[in-house]
Amino acid sequence: MADHTRKGTSAGRAQEGGEVSTPEAFADLIGYHLRLAQEASFQAIRQAAGRSELKPGWYTILTILSDNPGLTPTELSRLCGRDRSTLSSTLKGLSARGFIARRHTPEDQRSYSVRLTAAGEAMLKKLRVIAKTHDAKLDAIVGKDKPLLIGLLRRIAEALGQPETKSRRNPRPQSPARAKSRSAGAKAA
Repeated sequence: MADHTRKGTSAGRAQEGGEVSTPEAFADLIGYHLRLAQEASFQAIRQAAGRSELKPGWYTILTILSDNPGLTPTELSRLCGRDRSTLSSTLKGLSARGFIARRHTPEDQRSYSVRLTAAGEAMLKKLRVIAKTHDAKLDAIVGKDKPLLIGLLRRIAEALGQPETKSRRNPRPQSPARAKSRSAGAKAA
């Protein structure tokens, strides 16, 4: 197990011995170590991108929107496993940067769909290169244990209710109007 001891930065810590260590209560907590690994991964991605404002979820959201243009925020939140309320602020940020465009849906003017813009496609292209390089580093770290690690992470996500792996097996949720228009198109073909 890695030693998470680090030098203290405050004068009080320096007087008390100069080191801060991980509380013993966290030593065997899976959630704590998941969070450390996630945060280290996110920092590495930000550093590789050279953009401190880069949010780790951008790659996921932009990829999903590239594969599924016109999703509603509710559909998007299901596919990326994020709460709709936290996703809303991310979508506002992506929109403000010109990476996505929001359009009101014809069926319900209170609802809107989300699509990538040309700038969003360009950002996604950059993020794909960064993600591929980053994933190669992760592959080198976990080595032959990659299938085991992914299996364990999927088991945790499924058991705790995150739809990450389920979304691959199930088609994306459709509004009644979208389902009707698709079935009409299929009949015409």
